[in-house]
Amino acid sequence: MHKYTSNSNVFDLLDKPIRDALAELGFSEPTLPQVMAIPPILAEENVLLIAPTGSGKTEAVLLPIFSNFIQQNGKKGISIVYITPLRALNRDMLKRLSFWASKLGISIEVRHSDMEIKLRRRQALFPPDMLVTTPETLQAILPGSRMRQHLSQVKYVIVDEVHELASSKRGVQLTIALERLYEIARREFQRIGLSATVANPEKVAKFIAGTYRSVKVVEATLPKGYRYLVETPSPQEDDYDLAGKLRTSPEAAARIKRITELVDTHKSTLIFVNSRQNAEMLGHKFNQLKRFDIAVHHGSLSKEERAKIEDEFKSGTLKAIICTSTLELGIDIGNVDLVIQYLSPRQVSSLIQRVGRSGHSLDRLSEGVIVTAYPDDTLESMAAVRSAYKHGLEPVLIHEDALDVLAHQAAGILLDKGNIELKTLLDILKRAYPYRNLTEDKLLNVVDYLDWLNELRIEEEGKVLRRTQKTRRYYYENLSMIPDEKRYPIVNIISDRKIGTLGDEFMALRVRVGLNFICRGKVWRIVQIEDETGTVYVVPSEDPLAAIPGWDGEMLPVPFNLAQETGKMRERIAKELKKTGKAEVAVEKLAEELATDKSTLVKAVGEIDEHLQQGVPLPTHNYVLLEVFDKYVIIHACFGEIVNRTLGCIFDAILSDRELITGW
Repeated sequence: MHKYTSNSNVFDLLDKPIRDALAELGFSEPTLPQVMAIPPILAEENVLLIAPTGSGKTEAVLLPIFSNFIQQNGKKGISIVYITPLRALNRDMLKRLSFWASKLGISIEVRHSDMEIKLRRRQALFPPDMLVTTPETLQAILPGSRMRQHLSQVKYVIVDEVHELASSKRGVQLTIALERLYEIARREFQRIGLSATVANPEKVAKFIAGTYRSVKVVEATLPKGYRYLVETPSPQEDDYDLAGKLRTSPEAAARIKRITELVDTHKSTLIFVNSRQNAEMLGHKFNQLKRFDIAVHHGSLSKEERAKIEDEFKSGTLKAIICTSTLELGIDIGNVDLVIQYLSPRQVSSLIQRVGRSGHSLDRLSEGVIVTAYPDDTLESMAAVRSAYKHGLEPVLIHEDALDVLAHQAAGILLDKGNIELKTLLDILKRAYPYRNLTEDKLLNVVDYLDWLNELRIEEEGKVLRRTQKTRRYYYENLSMIPDEKRYPIVNIISDRKIGTLGDEFMALRVRVGLNFICRGKVWRIVQIEDETGTVYVVPSEDPLAAIPGWDGEMLPVPFNLAQETGKMRERIAKELKKTGKAEVAVEKLAEELATDKSTLVKAVGEIDEHLQQGVPLPTHNYVLLEVFDKYVIIHACFGEIVNRTLGCIFDAILSDRELITGW
């Protein structure tokens, strides 16, 4: 093994077949993440690598792992497990790794939930060296006797997009799955995490490594340039004609026209929106304008449709994709030279991640334009941009002691082991970082509840847990921590292709034969609904008043810090208005100070000016305003989603007890 010094090339540390393959690809100079990550990974340390997209971070972790792997003798079973949060990322990963698989003689396969039974059987008989999967599929295969045998050989686990998983219950579930994997292997394996920039890297690193293991944080921060612009288009004369054509307001028409101009002056653009409804609404407007080079992409479209859109965008057939967070992660969609965010990004980390999709390589500027609709939207966007320039990211909030995950994993561990002592179960759970403070009493409460439901049995005076006939069913029916939503397939009768899915609420309240609705930005008319499966058969239609389906799925929550920054910005505008006494002068001064265009600020400053003229207090970061009219109370509080939702629940409990309100 070569000894690495700071002036030598880290590629020299890798085994010869890898060096030869790198030379064949024309790579002679490692990127910064590769320089920083290859030595500790070769030394078999646990590592969290934080680096921007497009910096070669995937290769930074896989090449040293492959190098160590091919030098081992007597390889058997699954040695490498690669976990990603999206199945689309798995497909992408397999494409990227095919070169290395062929050059190094490593077998790499994907495992996912709707894999054909014969392929699963083949995998159980002939396991690959490397398995690419999702957290949910790992949960599904852990209790299987054959796959457990293969997984007992695991030496390396890589978790991609850790920042995405660490803030969700899917991630919490994964931390226990890794401890179950440790129980199967009966020895430590190397843990590697890949993450975008986060505000609390040490905590995110422990999330991957577990409570008691050491982990090295490698932050390969690169001097990549970002440019953010906030624009609030005002309607011009021709926007009134466009509004008539699109059956929308002149303000909305101005926004659509501006997005069109931005798309036309760039080669390939991603247009991010905050919900699937917004994606469909925008897509439909572009469809009305006969812009067939702009497509819609979100999680309720079929995977065939999404893959087709990604390929057409890569090939240049499409100039733009309107997307939700489905394209926020590192799926390869080719070169993007502009990101448009329609309405406030709602989070600083989301803004940086989305804009980072443009100018994908390190030597190119990442450029993003936020197109806003109303004053508060503009101020929140400007606050997000200011925080992004200062690198003021939100910390990743990890769910501590999530009891639903705990109950599910207790059942999973019983399936793995047959029976287990309560103390041993507690020890396993406490090794997972989110459960490091779990008490025996809290665990006992959960298993008592499961015993009452007959999902498991507690025996020997609460000391031993055994499984029941219901344990397996309970475990497999609750594999996913993603909230359940029944989905009904939409099939185009003409092409006999599945184009997407509809959610429960829309099916129950709106769907009927003859209804026109929008999917993929296009209008479809329902011609048949199959009773048994709920499949909705459609044909293309032209109705301009078609319905936009509602899908479950929360908007990104606005965090406390961004809400506070928005409140501070309101206060700053109010101070300038009091000082100058004129909105026009305040706009001039603030535009210079905030490095933005005067037209962007006009409406926001005008609204605050009007508010102050009435002699009403202004809600800011440290001023809560109660507005009362007719039978309504509105509480203006710049505290973000979590605090405001908590306040709402408290007010609801107190005021509904006194029969003063019926909902909030």
